[in-house]
Amino acid sequence: MKLYAYRLKMIRLQFRFPKMTKDILTYSALIILGGSTAVVLLEIDRFMINQFIKIENVAYYTVAIFIASVIAVPSRAMHQITYPLTAELLNKKDLVALKELYQKSSLTLFIIAGLVFVLILLNLNDLFLLVPETYRGGFYIVGLIGLAKVSDALLGNNNAILFNSDYYRALLLMGVFLAICAILLNSWLIPYMGINGAAFASFIAVVIYNSIKLIYVRSKFKIQPFTKETGKVAFLLLLVGVLFYALQFTFHPVLNIALKSILMCLMYIGILYRFKISEDVFGILNKYLGRK
Repeated sequence: MKLYAYRLKMIRLQFRFPKMTKDILTYSALIILGGSTAVVLLEIDRFMINQFIKIENVAYYTVAIFIASVIAVPSRAMHQITYPLTAELLNKKDLVALKELYQKSSLTLFIIAGLVFVLILLNLNDLFLLVPETYRGGFYIVGLIGLAKVSDALLGNNNAILFNSDYYRALLLMGVFLAICAILLNSWLIPYMGINGAAFASFIAVVIYNSIKLIYVRSKFKIQPFTKETGKVAFLLLLVGVLFYALQFTFHPVLNIALKSILMCLMYIGILYRFKISEDVFGILNKYLGRK
């Protein structure tokens, strides 16, 4: 096949820079620098913990961070879909469709990330029984970092809008501000609150960063991701959390986690389906449940 392709059209090597090379390099450099601030935020707290308290505390802090990071997995998967769609809508200057995608991506990610967060939080005691005692602890760390991840999910395709618009340079300034904010907050809170202070510092920094991005997109595009359905999902998550908080099984931790998770998912998904809170989620569920 390769030989036949060469027969139809022989390749030619051309050593020259494409048009708009300067713009491409500038864009790439700013995106790389902006993205590197996320790495700083992920690592700076663990580095600074060692500067103020015993290094042994980093062990279960890291485990707690990894547990909370599971909440971000659905967001990463959806971003693979929303990024090209957002770029296309921005190129067409279709703000109506962009607003719809913004709100739908926010609601869908909030539904999924919120459920994962509640499942992790209410099963955390049983989950810690499955790991060595050295790595146990960090309930507040999981809660705070988990809330930060949920706030990321609430923004939907906010990052995609900024990355693919003419305002991508603003992300670099926001990222630098985030890194500085995280360092200052860690320096202040870790000596007073220990490892919980590191988690609290990361939580505050992420919430401030996300709020700035939210306001910036609102000011430039006149769109925001929240709808009345967002409030309904928040109430539903609170309801499920309160109802299942006191429910404790006395079996093996794995069985306890499985039973509680199944019951919580059935209630959560059932209410979502019954009241059709999200059209996208309802459409997916309807394929399996067969409601007309």
